[in-house]
Amino acid sequence: MRHRLVRRHPTTGALSLLLASHAGGIEGWPVPEARAFLRDLTEQATQHQLVHVHAWQPWDLVMWDNRVTLHRARRHDPTEVRDLRRTTLSNRVSSLDQGP
Repeated sequence: MRHRLVRRHPTTGALSLLLASHAGGIEGWPVPEARAFLRDLTEQATQHQLVHVHAWQPWDLVMWDNRVTLHRARRHDPTEVRDLRRTTLSNRVSSLDQGP
């Protein structure tokens, strides 16, 4: 699946990077260089001071804008109840149709 690496948020106009653990390359780049570049970008984006780790409390609700958030699931206690739900409000434009 092709996606833009740099995207513009349709509401705020802010630029963001689409980084994903399954990204395999960058169109027009040799694979080793593309993967090294993506790894470097991910290391930059996941520096400790840029990462939010939520300390869950009962009745917490966490929401994020999937278009500009790099998120990962973390290990959890399987004996604790979890209720996860996803809601998509809109998906008007493919990132390939957006300008950078």
